[in-house]
Amino acid sequence: MAVSGGLALWLGLSATPDAAGAVLAAGLLGTAATAIAFLRPVVLGAALTASAGAYALLLAIDDPPLDSRAAGVAAALVVVGELSGWARELAGTRDEPGGVWRRPAWIAGVAVGALGLCWMVLAIADVTRLEGLGIEAVGALAALTALVVAARLAGTRGGS
Repeated sequence: MAVSGGLALWLGLSATPDAAGAVLAAGLLGTAATAIAFLRPVVLGAALTASAGAYALLLAIDDPPLDSRAAGVAAALVVVGELSGWARELAGTRDEPGGVWRRPAWIAGVAVGALGLCWMVLAIADVTRLEGLGIEAVGALAALTALVVAARLAGTRGGS
């Protein structure tokens, strides 16, 4: 819940005065829904959507140029989702031996992976303004790499 609240605060403070109220309201709605998701896990999707909606409102109202905040938002959403799932798994039970260190390491690794993947996509989007066959080849290779990394992460997560 702290990560979701921190995300809401960060986006609210980085928005212009025109957008700050709406962005902060959507972010706080996401934070409240995250708290509810601990009792009703079905709400987690809505919580993540509301938190992501705060960034979408910032983009829609402020219309900023391409920036790296998207990568930070994506990483924060991954962390919120993973921590919520872990907290729900631990409700009423004890963690398995070694889980105290493995799960946080997994969550940190996935967050860093999401951050790197998003930065790569942003870099591709920035490079696409250039022209030429070489740039298109680099973009295609980067997109293929992103798909392979995403498939590996999904496969690893599904097997745990």
